[in-house]
Amino acid sequence: MLKKLIKSLLASPNAPELIVSTVVINLLGLGSSLYSIHLMNRYVTIGLAPTLVTLTLGVLIAIAFEVMLRRQRQAVLMTLSHDNDMHASQRVFGAFSGARLDALNKVPLAVRREGLGAPATIQQLGSVTNLGALLDLPFCGFYLVAATLLYWPLGLFGLAACVWALVLGALGERRQRVVAEEHAKASSRAQQLSQFLLTAGETIRALPLVGPLSRRWGEVQSASLGSRRAGMVEQSNMQNTIQMVGQLLTVVVYAFGAAAAVRGDLTTGALIGANILVSRGFAVCSRAAYLADPILRADRADKALQAAEAAELESSAGSAPATLSGRLEVVDVAFSYPQQPVPLFERLDIEAQPGQVIAISGPNGAGKSTLIKVMLGLLTPLRGMVRADGIELRQLSQEWWRAHIGYAPQEPVFFDGTLRENLLLDRDIADEQVIGLIRDMGLESFLAQDPQGLDRAMSSHESGMAVGMRRRFALIRAVLGDPKVVFLDDPTEGLDQAGHAAVAKLLNRLLTEKRTIVVASNEAFILRAADVVVEMDKKPVPAVVRNVPQIAGDKA
Repeated sequence: MLKKLIKSLLASPNAPELIVSTVVINLLGLGSSLYSIHLMNRYVTIGLAPTLVTLTLGVLIAIAFEVMLRRQRQAVLMTLSHDNDMHASQRVFGAFSGARLDALNKVPLAVRREGLGAPATIQQLGSVTNLGALLDLPFCGFYLVAATLLYWPLGLFGLAACVWALVLGALGERRQRVVAEEHAKASSRAQQLSQFLLTAGETIRALPLVGPLSRRWGEVQSASLGSRRAGMVEQSNMQNTIQMVGQLLTVVVYAFGAAAAVRGDLTTGALIGANILVSRGFAVCSRAAYLADPILRADRADKALQAAEAAELESSAGSAPATLSGRLEVVDVAFSYPQQPVPLFERLDIEAQPGQVIAISGPNGAGKSTLIKVMLGLLTPLRGMVRADGIELRQLSQEWWRAHIGYAPQEPVFFDGTLRENLLLDRDIADEQVIGLIRDMGLESFLAQDPQGLDRAMSSHESGMAVGMRRRFALIRAVLGDPKVVFLDDPTEGLDQAGHAAVAKLLNRLLTEKRTIVVASNEAFILRAADVVVEMDKKPVPAVVRNVPQIAGDKA
């Protein structure tokens, strides 16, 4: 990760400006040392006031220019840091939105969580302070050489202290690597439990969960906070040791320098100046040594993000026919989850003509939702293929496929935004069409109660809307945009009688419009309306029954 950061610095269009400003800043840093040398050797010896004024004015000008250049460099580094942050953010979004679902799910959950947090972790390493420390690091040798020219043993002492500091940083990084791995695992478990506390308030209060939950909370927090505390102790120990090295360096420089001054090998001014140079060089090295922890964390986060990026991507190429009629075929399909001893289903053949209904029935865990995801192209079958209008799904452009289908998952999912944004997504749909579907689904009164209407705020953990209403809004989202094929996963779950009637009305509308419907449900009125019923309770080969459909409205 450090190599990437340095490469981004050197590849930046502002690299020449950064290099020149850093060189000048460190040259101006010699001002305080030169001031001390000349002040002690000239003014103290001669006592001329003009000498004091000239030297003081000169060093103040040097300090002013150094401050100005540091601020200028800071502004450039902030721009570069912002670009790096946005690049990391786009990497995360691309990896987690562009990878195939089944491929991404093979990445361990803890690794995915760490990858999602990569932008913040990488930002800590690429902060303006850390970037400045990296730019100043080569000039540590510059200060030590200058001190060596004044009196060579003092330069060697400074070099030894700098090497010591860097070795301490390397050793600390090794120790913290072990601690960081333990903390990553413990932190992942703590985050999961924290999410449960955040979203399951009703369950916690309605069931006798406090006792076992409290014990579990104590265990995961003890592990998480304990590993974090161990990391903080390691970092504190390193900081204390480096500070001790700095103090020893000052004592050694003054002790040997004073002895040299008594022998006449070194002037008092040169001693003070050499101490300033050595201390400044050591400060540059110690700042670099402190980078061990953020480098380690950023490296872990980057590797986690790379693991997500390595997952197979959805095809961005592929065929994009002019139209989609809605004919679906499932040909000799078998599917099994990883480490599952037997297939969930196999040798499955289904065919539906445009405008027909495929109903998938069966008990919980039989594979209804899984089959829908296979037919959607979200999961890859072990064997066989799914075709739309005679073209295998893997040969189609996924962007084109998504634009021609609708999907209402078993668990309605929304993102933080407005109701309008959650329903329209990136489609250009008139409000009148949206309001019409809301009216058909019996949600007009609910919408009228909120003065913001379609601009009502929604969140990923929406608690101000009943589950049945969330499901009906998800159904509206699935059929907006006139998709030719609509996939509905248990659309009546959690709905009351009015909700069932609204679903029946929606299905009749879709049938009238000749949409192909794939629906997972055990509802009798849906099974009666189906042309094909797939009975998932028959194992391992589900039964496929051709049916004479009746209108879905029979339920109402």
